[in-house]
Amino acid sequence: MAVQNAGPAPAAQALGTSVTAARSTSEPTGGARRSKVAAYVAIAFLCFFSLFPLYWMVENSLRTESDTSSSISFWPESFHWSNYATMWNALTYPFHIFLINSFVVAGLVTLGTVVSCALVAYGFARFRFPGRSLFFAIIIGTTMIPYAVMMIPQYALFINVFHWGGGGSAFGYSNLFQFLPQIVPAFFGSPIWIFLFRQFIRGIPYDLDEAAKVDGAGPLRILWIVILPTMRPAIAAVTVLVFIGKWNDFLGPLIYLTDSHNWTIELALNSFVTRYSVVFNLQMAASLMSMIPIMALYFVGSRQIIEGVTLSGVKG
Repeated sequence: MAVQNAGPAPAAQALGTSVTAARSTSEPTGGARRSKVAAYVAIAFLCFFSLFPLYWMVENSLRTESDTSSSISFWPESFHWSNYATMWNALTYPFHIFLINSFVVAGLVTLGTVVSCALVAYGFARFRFPGRSLFFAIIIGTTMIPYAVMMIPQYALFINVFHWGGGGSAFGYSNLFQFLPQIVPAFFGSPIWIFLFRQFIRGIPYDLDEAAKVDGAGPLRILWIVILPTMRPAIAAVTVLVFIGKWNDFLGPLIYLTDSHNWTIELALNSFVTRYSVVFNLQMAASLMSMIPIMALYFVGSRQIIEGVTLSGVKG
């Protein structure tokens, strides 16, 4: 019996030793645990540091005007939700007019940018013609020209030659032509997005184009049924980034949109700043309302932005 019972003991001991060894290797050591805690603390601090301006905006939007100028506390004495209703009608026109203007301008600029850049990038990526590399280098080189250099010539062209400074009325808007200098240039492409689309298209196998040609498809049909569906990540990235950029644009609308009924959201926010004071509580309430659409758009398209930019940099 002693001989029979002696067999399982070494096996059980070996099994226990292996379990203990596996547990010791899977459990983090003291140094690794401290490193993980330090990383979590650093991430929490960075999140707090990044989100604090948003908190400051929200709590200032709920203060009284005197409280925002006299108090430096991080919690309002009382919450005034009526500031949002007051802000909505505080300017010459209701606040939704400026939101609509921003949606129209940013939406048309985004549409024009995506369509024009996709067409130009498709030509550079799929067609061979004399001077292709030179023309592409010139287009990319224009990104080094500051907007301040082109601002005065563009203004003289749009106002003095095309007479887009005023005139025309529709849908309750007078001086409707003031929107054209903001919208029309977008339909002629943007160098940085042309480059991004070209890099993405170069990564699409040319065999797909050849298969479509066998079925009788022409260049535009190939672009529609082959290239554009494959470019969805890049198109989504450009759509979100261009829309947010135009939504936050201040200088362009400031130059051309002189009629207050045509103001975009950024000009409306600037109207809360007077010559001698700033209505902080109403301006913070208006800023928070203007952030909601672009925050929602970014959260919806953030994955497409990362995927589109990453694939455009890897392919081609």
